[in-house]
Amino acid sequence: TWKDSEVANMKKETTITWYKDGMEIMEDEKHDFKDGVCTLLITEITRKDAAFDDLMNAVCKQIAESATQVKIMSNEEGIRLYSFVNYFVDDLKLSWVHNDGKIKYTDRVKSGVTGEMMWLQINEPTPNDKGKYVLEMFDGKTTHTKDVDLSGQAYDEAYAEFQRLKQAAIAERNRARVIGGLPDVVTIQEGKALNLTCNIWGDPVPEVTWLKNERELIGDDHCILKFESGKYASFTITTVATSDSGKYCIRAKNKYGTETNDFTVSVFNPEGEEAEEEAQPDSKKK
Repeated sequence: TWKDSEVANMKKETTITWYKDGMEIMEDEKHDFKDGVCTLLITEITRKDAAFDDLMNAVCKQIAESATQVKIMSNEEGIRLYSFVNYFVDDLKLSWVHNDGKIKYTDRVKSGVTGEMMWLQINEPTPNDKGKYVLEMFDGKTTHTKDVDLSGQAYDEAYAEFQRLKQAAIAERNRARVIGGLPDVVTIQEGKALNLTCNIWGDPVPEVTWLKNERELIGDDHCILKFESGKYASFTITTVATSDSGKYCIRAKNKYGTETNDFTVSVFNPEGEEAEEEAQPDSKKK
């Protein structure tokens, strides 16, 4: 860090001495003088140089005293214990204690701070994780604590909610989906070929059904329906007729959910006369 000071009436024999708190600074600090400006380079700022300790102790104490009671929250990965403070600085040292023993963090049990939230994440909790938890906050002089009891009904309810959220997350990740590729409306000339494709996703692989005017379509030489590699669905009408106009839908379904995608086919003859569509209610995604 450089500290600059302007000096007037300088002569060749002028010497420069810097002082800190009434004491001369050691000569090993680097000085520079040019164009009436004297510069001091402080190569390393220490906590003592910055009068930092007392200030940060006071700040950390205020932060620790603002901490809320530790609460319990479930998520799809496990159980999270957490406390909020008004604001957070890294100088406030945190540790967590379980049944009077300091916790050793692993991939399963992790500690962290997100914004003003101090938390302990317990992934895939087991009965061995039951007990009293204490959040310790050391301000540099004093240890402040907040605790919570994760046992009995508190553990049972948190574990049940974790399992519910876990299953919901699995279902959301793996539910059947129809992904892109299909237009909302297809207007096509009579006698042409129509080919539409889309991607299907889901685990297990979904069952795929095509519908016209809410009735299931059965593939034949005129209307070819394919579902290949558990991913690619295609709908082909080899020679479009006016009777092919209507409301169509593809439906993908597995044990985690069902999704549909609707489209309308409107066929017109070469003279430009559009065929009338059969009036049917739109299908909706579930």
